[in-house]
Amino acid sequence: MRTLVAPLLLVLIVCASALSQNTASAEEMRRFQVGDPAVDGTFLKPYKNAWKVVYAFPGKDPFLVGMWSDELKDVSVGGRKLLKRTQTADYAKYGLMTTYVNVFDSKTMAPVSQEFKRSDTGETARRDFDGSTVRYSRKTTEQAATETGELKLQNPIFDYNGGMFGVLLATLPLQEGLKGTLPALSEDRDELEWVSFSVGKQELVDAGPGKQVMAWPVDTVANYANQSHSIFWVTKDAPYVIKLVTVIPGAKWVIVTLSMI
Repeated sequence: MRTLVAPLLLVLIVCASALSQNTASAEEMRRFQVGDPAVDGTFLKPYKNAWKVVYAFPGKDPFLVGMWSDELKDVSVGGRKLLKRTQTADYAKYGLMTTYVNVFDSKTMAPVSQEFKRSDTGETARRDFDGSTVRYSRKTTEQAATETGELKLQNPIFDYNGGMFGVLLATLPLQEGLKGTLPALSEDRDELEWVSFSVGKQELVDAGPGKQVMAWPVDTVANYANQSHSIFWVTKDAPYVIKLVTVIPGAKWVIVTLSMI
């Protein structure tokens, strides 16, 4: 396991970064829409990847929680050549496992479908995307009745909160100083929200035992109920998402670090 940055120092850095991003003027922020040719994932290739998941609470030693795995592969749906990303988070310490499955068009990064399930509660969800329309079915527990519905949003969205996360960020025209927003479905509500991001200077990042790569740190802020804030280190080469640090504030701060293994 790579050496973690001192939790207090990391919190200060992340908070300063968030403040800087949130105070950026509207003129500095580029609004990316689905269909913007600048968002292009045609370079994405199939891969498999895995990270260790470590939690760090202020004043306590970091500890291993589990592993997050990630696979991207080619699929065909209704004659369309698409990509399918499957992520499994195995939080062995807490006896919890979650799975995200995203099917999307690599050329535009427009989502086609998304599935989610959680092992401890039996929660499941599925979304199908058609332009600015999102059809869904979901249930909060294994025994609960299935709820279905349809959302009519103001414009088409990227499935950032539904599992695309860092892979979507890797398809942006990455360069130091780029700031922008992406339309997404809120993680906590059935409505459109804009995820803001800011790209930092490329830097060397650990990419597994004995290996380092140059990656862009992409600082992201979304309107989550838990007010979490994330930095993804991404590249234009597989496996694209090299590292992730998320700070979740609240009664107790926790820093979640995903590092390649």
